[in-house]
Amino acid sequence: MKRSQELLGLSVIGIEDGKDIGRIIDFIICPANGMVKYLVLDNGIKYLGIKFLPFSQVEGVGEHAVTVLNTSMAVPAAELTDLIELIEKDVQLKGARAVTKKGMLVGIVTEFFVDCETHGRITGCQITPAAVSAKPQVILSEQIITFGKDILVVNEEVKPLAGEFFAAEEAGETKKSSRSSRTVTKEEPSEAARMFEERQRQYLIGRKLSKRIDGDNGELIADEGELITEEIIEKAKQQGKFTELSMNTKA
Repeated sequence: MKRSQELLGLSVIGIEDGKDIGRIIDFIICPANGMVKYLVLDNGIKYLGIKFLPFSQVEGVGEHAVTVLNTSMAVPAAELTDLIELIEKDVQLKGARAVTKKGMLVGIVTEFFVDCETHGRITGCQITPAAVSAKPQVILSEQIITFGKDILVVNEEVKPLAGEFFAAEEAGETKKSSRSSRTVTKEEPSEAARMFEERQRQYLIGRKLSKRIDGDNGELIADEGELITEEIIEKAKQQGKFTELSMNTKA
């Protein structure tokens, strides 16, 4: 199992011809089965350097490279009949908002995990909870209902795992190294929280409120139909209404 970040930048090597096909620069995700369908490769040749490798053709994933049988496994976009449809769906997990079926905001996806032994199955997503002071958690694929373009829909009864626990299990570390891992990840919440807040700000600014938002003291934060500004966002944060503001907007 690998974090998506661990795959980015790896070289893809053909076993039979010993050639470097290119480096992994992106993923094409199939939302129907929650899998990384294709690895996007760049061999550095301007205009002609982008090729697509079906994850099903991967022979092995190591620390320094991904291997395939031969270089013919990576092909141009024109040779893949389903690629255009998947590109149009544009499922980008990192930065997506995770919400429940009833529309409650869970958090934002900051990382996802890929099982290289099952042809690219996404086994879970690391989520930064909507409460920005909370630590990142992991939602397993069994709890994910829909992989959308900007939205991840999850079960109401979602039971996240602690992010550092999942990472230790993934790496198969000993108890000693696991404790070390937890020490390393202490800084993660603040970075992830900043990512969550910045992503939400970018999404919210310029949208219209679909309902009136009042503070606990009855003070008006913003009225229905009002365009959201930085000032409104700050006001909502100060009065603990940022999540309510996020969930009640329209274009």
